[in-house]
Amino acid sequence: MARKRPDVMKTLADARPPELDPERLAGSERARHDLIAILAGAPEERQASRSARQVTWRWALPVAATAAAAGVLVATLPEGGPGTQDARGSRATAGPTTNGPRHTPESGRLALLNVAARVDRTADEGTYWQTTTRSSRIDVASAAGSTFTVVSAETSRWSFGVRPGTRSLWVSGIDATTELRTERDTARWRAAGSPKNLTLAASGSGGKLGLRLEPEARKRPTVTRINGGDKIAALGARNVSYAELRKLPGDSAKLKKVLVDLYEEDRGSEISGRTEWMWRQAAGLIGLPVRTGVRAAAYRVIADLPGIRSLGEVTDPLGRKGVGFALPATARPDYGAARSELIVDPATGALLSDQEVLTKPNAKAAEAGLTASTVVNYTATVSSEWTDRQLKTPE
Repeated sequence: MARKRPDVMKTLADARPPELDPERLAGSERARHDLIAILAGAPEERQASRSARQVTWRWALPVAATAAAAGVLVATLPEGGPGTQDARGSRATAGPTTNGPRHTPESGRLALLNVAARVDRTADEGTYWQTTTRSSRIDVASAAGSTFTVVSAETSRWSFGVRPGTRSLWVSGIDATTELRTERDTARWRAAGSPKNLTLAASGSGGKLGLRLEPEARKRPTVTRINGGDKIAALGARNVSYAELRKLPGDSAKLKKVLVDLYEEDRGSEISGRTEWMWRQAAGLIGLPVRTGVRAAAYRVIADLPGIRSLGEVTDPLGRKGVGFALPATARPDYGAARSELIVDPATGALLSDQEVLTKPNAKAAEAGLTASTVVNYTATVSSEWTDRQLKTPE
């Protein structure tokens, strides 16, 4: 009579010490330090060829935001006052310098899979999904033959009403500021005659954007209804409902198939390319009211993108520690070459910041004082949670 073969995996699991149980490690401080140690020991990344294609970003935004047209920006500038170099995007706080540690795509993929396994599994549904973000952008501006940089920053709050009869709101422009970035920029602006009307660098479509500086009090926040019928967000070129978001698969292969299909039907996708497009859409899902399993699957989709690499332990623009991940640098019409980065809390899987870091400034950006490692724009998630109360809007 044949002897039954032992289950090797069960035998190994039974022999595992309790302190190595993955269930006990998940989300723990030890897990965080173990991940950092793994990343710190990764070998040097091979120099990869970097394409120089122009990129125009599309994001999984609330419905109203997808319809907003960029025209003349109206901002506030204190009379002659320079901006301070703080967390509003003036200097990079994440990513390796030329002398810092660099990591292989393999380590980046493994680290992201580790993060996916630790996505916070607490309360999965409520009446409102609410997020607060702080965002910042550096613009290269010119006037009277002088070139300088301007930093715009604001806080936004999103409230997605998911029950019948609820509204979805977007409060933008909270604590909004637009300032000259440095003393050097202020001097150049004054030398140009302290103009109010500025010309910004070329947009992704090749056009020009204008920036108007007005010496007046800060603008009041704007409250916008972001749901159209039952549609509360945009996914690819589609506006989708909460019910459709909840039906997204928690299996990474199936979620990738959904996103690939959306990519194929998105007419604007040729501009950014599939890898960049998938990165943006998957990262956008993490901030929307999807099931926690979908957030984990979104991280796994990102982990399987070509060229993903780990940056090791980094600090986000708000000063929070996390682990960073990046795509290879590509051309940015406004700045030169830059790479997309995500900074994640490895203990909970929370997305801390989505940002672009300059790797090689073009002639105009360099003339304006921008250097490699500058964070040219970011959106940092301050908080995200389910609640049963609508957010309090400004009067």
